This record gives sequence, structure tokens and C-alpha cells, in this order.
Amino acid sequence: MTGPVITQVSPSDRPFCASFFVVSFYVPKKNQADPPSADGLHLQKWGPTYAEVRQFSGFVSDDSLGVEAFALYSSLQGSNWASAVDQGRKADPTSAYTVAQYSSPFEFTGRVNEIWMLFSQESTNTI
Repeated sequence: MTGPVITQVSPSDRPFCASFFVVSFYVPKKNQADPPSADGLHLQKWGPTYAEVRQFSGFVSDDSLGVEAFALYSSLQGSNWASAVDQGRKADPTSAYTVAQYSSPFEFTGRVNEIWMLFSQESTNTI
């Protein structure tokens, strides 16, 4: 298992509709030239990425994700970073937030997770 496990979350904005998740695993450098193939999987390359981040512990659940995303977004209100995140959402409306899980599923204490809200470098020019 590699870490972190990254999950991009697009919550549904309608009742009775499912949220959409994209789960990504880091491919170690030695396998990046020729990653193993599998049905239903595709390679995703990330360039430089900017994010507002909130760290939290425990096991990730649907309930904790919403709480942590709200806490991060609330902490940004009144700052220039809030507008950068809002502009990032407009540029990529498919992802409301991202969760990074660093701990093994077999670690029961001291778990490390982060909630990310992405933004572009261009949106920071006014900050």
C-alpha cells in the first residue's frame, strides 16, 4: 500500500443523488516509467498543486469528511485564501475537496489525514 491515498470528493447537490469519488494511489518512482495496467484504472499525473490544508486524526468516514471540510472552509472565511479556493472551485467544479490518508489501515492510533481545498497559483496573484 502506498501513501497517501488521495480521494477527490464531489458531493451531490441534489437529494437522493450519490456523491462522486476519485481514489488515487501514489505509484513509486521505480514503477512510474511503466505502471502496471488494470481494467477500469487510468494514470493521473499531477503537476505543482496548491492547497489549503487541515490535518485531522482518526478513521475517515462520510460524517468526518463533511465536518472537516466545513471546518477548513470556515477557517478561511474573511481571508484572501477563501477567494482563492472559491476561484479554484469555479475552475474545477468537479472536486469540492480532497482527502489525503497517510496511515495504514492497520494503524489504530495516531492516524494522520488531511482535507485539501485546491486552488491555482493564478488565483493567488491578488493575495
